[in-house]
Amino acid sequence: MTSPQIIEAQGATAHTDTGRGVRRFTKAQWIDLGVLLALLVIALLGFYAPFGSWMFLLAAGGGLLIGGGAALFAYRFRLNVLNSVLVAIAGYFIFGTLFALTGQGFLAVLPTLQTLWALARGAIFSWRDSVTISTPIESPDYMGVMPYMAAIIACLISWLLALRWLPHHRSSSLRAAVAALPALVVLLTTLLVGTPQPFFGLVRGILFAVLAIVWLGWRRGLDNVASAEARKGLERRRLTGTAILVGAAVAVTGILGFVTNPAIDGNRFVLREELTPPFDPYNYESPLAGFREYTKLLNDTTLFTVNGLQQGDKIRLAALDDYSGKKWQAPSPSDAGADSGAYSLVGRDVPRNDFITASQTRDIEVYINGYNDIWLPSIGSATSLDLTQGALAPRRSELRFNGKTGTGVLTGGLREGDSYRVSAQLQNVPLEGQLDNVPVADLELPEAEPAPAALVEAMQKFTAEETSPYLQLRAIEEAIKAQGYLSHGTASDQAPSRAGHGLDRMQELFDLTYMIGDQEQYASAMALMARELGYPSRVVVGFAPKSVTGASTEIRGSDVTAWVEVPFEGFGWVAFDPTPDQTDAPVNTSEQPQTKPRAQVRQPPQTEAQPDELITAADRPADDPQEDRGDWPLWAIVLVISLAVPIVLYCLPLLIFWLLRARRRRIRRSGSSDQQVAGAWDETIDRLAELGYAIPERETRPVVAKSLHPELVPVAHMADRAVFGGEELPETEAAAVWVESQRIIRQAGLDAKPWRRQLAKFRVNRRSGGIAGEIRRTREGRMTPERAELRNRVLRSRGADLPDYEAIARVEGVSPVAVPVQPGGVAPYEEPTGEERQ
Repeated sequence: MTSPQIIEAQGATAHTDTGRGVRRFTKAQWIDLGVLLALLVIALLGFYAPFGSWMFLLAAGGGLLIGGGAALFAYRFRLNVLNSVLVAIAGYFIFGTLFALTGQGFLAVLPTLQTLWALARGAIFSWRDSVTISTPIESPDYMGVMPYMAAIIACLISWLLALRWLPHHRSSSLRAAVAALPALVVLLTTLLVGTPQPFFGLVRGILFAVLAIVWLGWRRGLDNVASAEARKGLERRRLTGTAILVGAAVAVTGILGFVTNPAIDGNRFVLREELTPPFDPYNYESPLAGFREYTKLLNDTTLFTVNGLQQGDKIRLAALDDYSGKKWQAPSPSDAGADSGAYSLVGRDVPRNDFITASQTRDIEVYINGYNDIWLPSIGSATSLDLTQGALAPRRSELRFNGKTGTGVLTGGLREGDSYRVSAQLQNVPLEGQLDNVPVADLELPEAEPAPAALVEAMQKFTAEETSPYLQLRAIEEAIKAQGYLSHGTASDQAPSRAGHGLDRMQELFDLTYMIGDQEQYASAMALMARELGYPSRVVVGFAPKSVTGASTEIRGSDVTAWVEVPFEGFGWVAFDPTPDQTDAPVNTSEQPQTKPRAQVRQPPQTEAQPDELITAADRPADDPQEDRGDWPLWAIVLVISLAVPIVLYCLPLLIFWLLRARRRRIRRSGSSDQQVAGAWDETIDRLAELGYAIPERETRPVVAKSLHPELVPVAHMADRAVFGGEELPETEAAAVWVESQRIIRQAGLDAKPWRRQLAKFRVNRRSGGIAGEIRRTREGRMTPERAELRNRVLRSRGADLPDYEAIARVEGVSPVAVPVQPGGVAPYEEPTGEERQ
């Protein structure tokens, strides 16, 4: 803590120091930094697998520049670890828009409030989303923060260790290995957040291991070899050994890797395949349960407008393959079958469905009007979703898509004015006889509740003469169309029709003389019949415009529909539409008791409900769905995380250091009375050192006490008497010394500035000083009582009692002319005030 002139006058210089102001770098340090940088580059290349392109290189390279630059700057200008981290954080936010959020800031590179907020959110959520979003990762926009932040943290830590720690331990390979740990952590991270097919995983692993081993071996110098000839011989043997090591490592690991790679690929552990996606559609109301809302309340309302439709195209909202006995719904990720898929975070390119036979594509644009729900109107099997238009652009992080069902959701809901574009493939319609002998695909979907007896009996009658799966399903479709009547239960309909599709409604549909219902009931009934036949099936809710004229088509509530899909081997999901066209339904009457036997199926409970109810009692949602789900609003989650993370980062280290100091104090208060008094003295000195007080070296206790704090002198004399007096002190006297010691520590803390008191909480000093003490003594020279008293006087007075330049020169042992006129002359003590600068 002396000026450059003072250090030069004293001749106390470290191996890389040129004085107090800046440091120079040695050749060995540059080699260490270069090797660590190469290891980090090898590790960061693993981000290619989840991102699927080289765009992440800009973020990763920028992170290396920020982290490495912060480490070099902090070392050259002698910043402590805390200030080094602050420099890196500042660089993270200042340059984050340029490297991680390219093109989003002011003039494409300068940060804005939006990009700063995205960088803050990305630091937390990018790691979570990296294992739930579908690959390749393209959005949300803050996902580029992940490689950017990983590069900054790893490069900052490894380079700080290489610059501040390794130069003092050139011969320690173990300590050098610690400096390479951040690169190893990044390498493992890219494997965990990547895909089952890593980017050249075997090659990168070999390069990483060989480079690290060679570097660790060559760091052990030959300084202890006196003979030049012996040195050359050792160098030749080291080169030979290195070549043999590299060749053997490449050969052995290469052969083993290529032999075992197929087995490893099948059992590679990847987090995205182990974690459950956060979005759970089970928490949201099934669109089939609210079917009558469209037909009754929104019948003439324009929900949205679609450009690019052709005659016969259908809009998809949701594909439902889980039947609970009350309703069809999209299953929870924990209950979904392997072929149900999951709604995961996606970019512009969505997961493609390979189980499809398509010869047509569609590009449509959707403009939202009166539609207000989370389910995203789409078409066919979407291949891309572009949400860059209108108000949806900043809400891409809300998009979740299920590639298995070809449906998506926007967790915040669609609103009027939203618009987006969809590109999709359309499943082919089977030709006559094409699927007559094709089996149904064996897919794993959630099990459905057993169907009611009346439905099973009707299914057996409909399929009695057919054996082919496709012909059986067509027979069910045609029979329902022929025997049923269409009615939404509105005032304009001729016959009442109760809403709902629970087991009681399915029983009622076939119990009455005439089948009366709408798409909700008929699609549900046919899907259950297919399940009873052992075929996987699902109900799809969407819209079927009656006519498509011109480039733009308005979709109204009256266009709502539902149909059934069943998968066929090698072809895809085939649609069946069992809804009848007949609307002149007669008045229903209950059937007379039947004497013919029924299938032995569990009977569902009957419910009383009015015909014009929108949904059944079993399907009625709770009064407050938000309370049922127990979900927190997004702003509350962000607020809690934003507060919790800094608190944890502050309190956890604080607790660790407090426990270390408590253990030190407990050890010193044990033993005999003289040991306790000596321990009180040591505890006081260490606590004052933690507060920043200068401690004289190799001096008696009274001399040290006088230079530290005037009130400490009696404690010093008491400690000397206890240690050297040869008499046993009473326990009460030892306890009194500890009380006085704690009082002086508290007073010294009050004398110091608040920021010194905070830093003292994160320090645990030792009387020997350890490595830090050796470095300080090498840099500053021996701490004499005069120097310590001068510095401690300024510290206690908080800068109000600054010494003059002559006093500094006299104590430091240099001529007054060596002390600079600028504020550096008093820099060892406190920053001078404005008057002192003048």
